[in-house]
Amino acid sequence: MVHTRTPEYFLLAARRAEIAALLHLAASCRLVTDVCALVHQLQRERGISNVYLASAGERFAAQRLEQVQACIRMEHDFRTDLQQLDAGALPAAGSMRLLNRLAWVLHELDRLPTVRQKIGDQALSAPDTTQAFSDLIAGLLSVVFEAADIASDPDITRVLVALFNFIQGKEYAGQERAWAAIGFAEGHFSKELCERLRHLRDAQQRCFETFVAFAPAPYRTSWQVLEASSNTQEFMRLRQVMMRVDESDELNTGISEIWYSLATARIDSMKEIEDALAAALLEMSEHKVALARDALRDSSSRVQAIAAMKAPAPAPVQVMMDAPREQTAVHPDLARSIYDMVAHQAEHLRRISEELEQARQALAERKLMERAKGILMKQRGMSEEDAWRTLRQTAMNSNRPLSQVAESVISMSGLLRKS
Repeated sequence: MVHTRTPEYFLLAARRAEIAALLHLAASCRLVTDVCALVHQLQRERGISNVYLASAGERFAAQRLEQVQACIRMEHDFRTDLQQLDAGALPAAGSMRLLNRLAWVLHELDRLPTVRQKIGDQALSAPDTTQAFSDLIAGLLSVVFEAADIASDPDITRVLVALFNFIQGKEYAGQERAWAAIGFAEGHFSKELCERLRHLRDAQQRCFETFVAFAPAPYRTSWQVLEASSNTQEFMRLRQVMMRVDESDELNTGISEIWYSLATARIDSMKEIEDALAAALLEMSEHKVALARDALRDSSSRVQAIAAMKAPAPAPVQVMMDAPREQTAVHPDLARSIYDMVAHQAEHLRRISEELEQARQALAERKLMERAKGILMKQRGMSEEDAWRTLRQTAMNSNRPLSQVAESVISMSGLLRKS
C-alpha cells in the first residue's frame, strides 16, 4: 500500500513555509534600513560637494572630507549585510528585479571613488556631481521599492510603502537642497534651475501625501510636528524668496550656507522619523516571525494530540466537504480538530491576500507612472521634469487621476508600436 502525505503534514509545511518567507522578509527589512542610512549620508555628501564645487573650493572643504569618510563607513555596513542575503532563497516573484537593482547599485558604488577624486580636483561640475549622486541614490531607493513589491505580509508591506515614499520624498528634498545650493553659491538662478526646483517641490508633496496615507498614526503625528516647527517655517520663508527670484537677479552668495543649514536641519528631522519608522519595520518583522513560530508550535501540539487519539478519523477532505454527515462521527473531536486547523489556515491566507492586494495598489500606481514617464522621455525626448509636468498637467486638464493618465500613455505607446 502506498503511504501518502497526510493533511497534517501539509498544514505544518504551510506554517514552516510562512516562517521561511517571513525570515527572508526580515532580512530584506534589515537591508532596507542599511539603504536608508547610506542614502542619508550620500545626500549630505552631495549637498556639501555642490557648495564646495560652486564656490571653487572655498567653502566646505573640510566638511566634504569628513562626510566622505561617513559615507564609506555606511557603505561598508551595507555591503556587510548584503553578505547575509541568500539570493537563492528569495521568492521567485519579483526577486529578479531586486537582484538586478542590487547589482547596478554595487557597480555604481565601485565607481564612486573616481567621482570623489574628480570633485577633489575640481574636475567635475556641480550639476554633473548632483546627477552622479542622484543616480546612485535612485538606484538605492529602487532596492527599497522592490523589497516592498515582493513582501508577502500586508502589515509589513504597508510600512514599506510608507517608508519608501518618505525616503523618496526626503530624496527630493535633498535634491532641492543640492540644486538650490548651486544657485545661491553661484549668485543667480537660471530659468531651467527654477523649473527643476518647482518639480522637486511638487514631487515631495506627492510622496509625503502617500506616506501619510500608509504610515501608522504615531509617524503621521511626527510629520505634522515637523511641518509646524520653527525651523521648517524659516526654511519655507527662504524657499519663498528663492521662488520669487528672476534669472537676472544677483544674489548674495553667502546665502548658500544659510540655505544649506536650514535645508539640512529639515532633512535631519526627517531622518529621525525615517529611523523610527525603519526601527518599527524591523521590530514588526521580528514580531511576525515570532508569531509564526508560536503558530507552528501550536499546530504541532494539536497534530500530536490528534495522532494520540486511538480511534481512526475520517479523511479531512471528507470532513470539509461533508462535515455534517453521520459517518464523520467515528471520532467527531478528531475530525473537527483537523477541520478547524485547515479552516483557520485558509482564512488566514485569504485575509493576508486581500490586505496585501490593498497595500500593493500604491506600488502598482507608482510603477505605472514611472513607466509612462519613461515612455515620454524616450519617445518625445523630454527631460524627467517635463515628463512629470506633462502627466500632471494632463491629469488636471482632464480631471483624471495620474494613474489613469499613465495607463493611457502606456496604451497609446503600445498602439504606436503596432502601427
